[in-house]
Amino acid sequence: MKILVSAESFGYGPIATCLNVIKELKKHNDVSVDFIGFGISLEQAKLSGYFDKFYVCDIYNFESLKKFEKTFKKYNIFFSSENINGAIFGLQFIKNTYYVDNLIWMWDKIPIELGKVKKYFISETFPCKENFNRIGDVIENPIFVGPVRDLESVHIKRKKNQLVINFGGASSFLLEQSIVNEFYNKIINDILSTDEINRFDSVIVCGGSKVIDNLKLQRKKSNIKIVTLAHEEYLKVMAESSHCIMSSGLGNFIETLNKDINIMYLPAINYSQLLQLQYYDKMKFGFKILNWDLFDFYKYIPMYLDEETGVNMVVENIKQFNSNDYRLLIHKYIKEYLTESQQISFDKRNKFFEKFDKNASKMIADTIYNENK
Repeated sequence: MKILVSAESFGYGPIATCLNVIKELKKHNDVSVDFIGFGISLEQAKLSGYFDKFYVCDIYNFESLKKFEKTFKKYNIFFSSENINGAIFGLQFIKNTYYVDNLIWMWDKIPIELGKVKKYFISETFPCKENFNRIGDVIENPIFVGPVRDLESVHIKRKKNQLVINFGGASSFLLEQSIVNEFYNKIINDILSTDEINRFDSVIVCGGSKVIDNLKLQRKKSNIKIVTLAHEEYLKVMAESSHCIMSSGLGNFIETLNKDINIMYLPAINYSQLLQLQYYDKMKFGFKILNWDLFDFYKYIPMYLDEETGVNMVVENIKQFNSNDYRLLIHKYIKEYLTESQQISFDKRNKFFEKFDKNASKMIADTIYNENK
């Protein structure tokens, strides 16, 4: 059974979701998987060791996809993790096209063509039935599942005095990479310039290579390590850390909920991250949240915008931050974060985590395998 796989390069979310499903599919000896994509998704796919072949293609661009028409015709199964245009293109040649969506709770609409996939897996981290009822009538075969993530309850008995700063994938076809690089370069130096950071034996700064390779630290120390990690390696490093400062992607939220870690979230770099931070704040999970609404330049950004409009509004905040000095505000929040224990919220986070269906990856993999064996 040969499967062609794609994952949108919108940060780590789509590829991490993808890899959890592929991990389950690879347990079958008669399954082989090849990957088509670019950017952060291609980088993580190669690091995973799960794939036999790689096709470098801008899977958001139909003109680029057309160059791989013969490639698509070689497969009878296509699995797309949030790669909308790839799934729409693949449907022309591969009847058994499967799609997984982590963000149906925020979409303004679903393309009609996308709704015709063999199975449309809806990963429900946040409640999304209300929005599904509003926009989901185009989906012919919806299946609701839990978070498509590694939800094993890994508890480290003895935590390291370690801080992980995780920028995530920090890359997208809707973002100008230089603006994102400038933002993370600025905010990491603001964070590392605080005296409180000296309390840690180890500080690990990680994320996609497009950001990590462009970081220029003003304060270099032997206990600060800058690295791009494979996802499974990152999960281990995160679980053994006492503190994490991170982007607000769904994966970071899900994978830290049951780990009893002091969490601080960085300002959003895209529309979904902004809405996620608003949800975390509403749910009172005890996270330290540094969102754009704390800055003097913020203008209200509503829900259910089309993605490009929402992202552009967030990018205007990033540009304002890049152009001005907010070091004092950053220092204030870092000091508060590192002097306030979040232990009182650990139980609430764990209870929320325990409500999740833990077998979403296996369910998706079994559905694909059993329908095609």
